[in-house]
Amino acid sequence: MPINVPTDLLRTFVTVVDLGSYTRAAAALGRTQPAISLQIRRLEELLRTNLLKTEGRQMRLTDSGVALGPYARQMLRLNDDIVAHFANESLSGWIRVGLPTDFSNSFLLNAITRFAASHPDVRIEVTSLLSRNLRTELAADRLELVAGIAPTQDEAFLVNSASITPLWAVAEGFRWEPRTALPIVRHPDPCEYAERMVAALRGARKSWTTMMVATDVAGIQAAICAGIGVSALTPATLVPGMRIGRADEGFPPLAPLRIGLFYKHARLSKAGHGLAQWLMQHITLAGQAAGGDAGA
Repeated sequence: MPINVPTDLLRTFVTVVDLGSYTRAAAALGRTQPAISLQIRRLEELLRTNLLKTEGRQMRLTDSGVALGPYARQMLRLNDDIVAHFANESLSGWIRVGLPTDFSNSFLLNAITRFAASHPDVRIEVTSLLSRNLRTELAADRLELVAGIAPTQDEAFLVNSASITPLWAVAEGFRWEPRTALPIVRHPDPCEYAERMVAALRGARKSWTTMMVATDVAGIQAAICAGIGVSALTPATLVPGMRIGRADEGFPPLAPLRIGLFYKHARLSKAGHGLAQWLMQHITLAGQAAGGDAGA
């Protein structure tokens, strides 16, 4: 007989993790601290494993707790999507959103703009940083919602993600003799795109040389169009003046990356949830258009 995991227990677990304590979780959920502790124990008994450990005043996840996180967040997202679909409520309030530098002037920013136009009572503040810095800002509660690269499936606060395969972006007139070092332009380390370029070139036993490092995608795009070098970009960030480097020219295939949506369920408002749902639809569509596989 299948075991049903109550969403209220999962919400309690995620809230304790997001807020970092039983006391803060109790306040956020309108319960007493003993009630929160009891729900965590019920969840542990149901799953037959320990999820949280308290060492002194520090609380940490067990390996089982880490493994449960992505599943719990996915189930809560689906639950909240269902409620939002039938609630038909008007949305309002401020949302602080973080976008990675490589998407801050492309499809995700356009998606946010259209969402804001459809919900005039919602105010959105957008911050553009490297993905790893955005996740740090979310952890510190300086952002409520982040879209960015998810290096692993168990990243903290990762709710959902989609796979997108980057492409070799080259200038229209660029020509490469594969026996020579490929000039590349890239973001500073650590850079998921650069890691994929280097891994692909190493696997194909081809050499490369870094011609330019830029923190924002506009600099990368300008360098590509000027013929300074080539880089890995997602389909959404290709611009006029570029073309895609082909396999018959010597460009090896690049490994896919995952674009994730991160947020703390306990901190996200109804407006924030509406925007999260909207952005995930666009991330998934971008992954499908690029030949990726949507997933979590």
